[in-house]
Amino acid sequence: MNMKFSEILNDLILDNELTKTQFAKKINVAPSKITGYLNGQIPAPKTVAKICDYFMCSMDFITGLSNEFCYPNIKNGYYPNCFMPEYQKLLTINNTKHYRLAQKGIVNMTCLTRWKNGRLPQFEVLFNIAYELGGSIDKMLGRIN
Repeated sequence: MNMKFSEILNDLILDNELTKTQFAKKINVAPSKITGYLNGQIPAPKTVAKICDYFMCSMDFITGLSNEFCYPNIKNGYYPNCFMPEYQKLLTINNTKHYRLAQKGIVNMTCLTRWKNGRLPQFEVLFNIAYELGGSIDKMLGRIN
């Protein structure tokens, strides 16, 4: 995921004729962070939301999960309280359990309690869940219905 994210982010920055410094200012992060993201570091969900909001694209697009640049009903930002219900729905649809994903190394077995208490997984884990279960990061974070 990190290479696809880096490539697409780089293309978006170039297509919009921005320098890394200009883009960093526009989304209020340090220019060194943008350099890191372009070199494979994965930002937090909050930062990915800022990036996607700026370019008006979906999180699924910027990670390579979807070729659709933007969904018609997309909302800005992200909504952490949407994650757990959507995650549970994806588990049910796929007839699997959290512990099975943990056995595959997709999630950590002990993270479920934190998630139930409103914490979000790291963005790379969100990507892995969406990829494994055929879901949408945007849907898990309440950006689309």
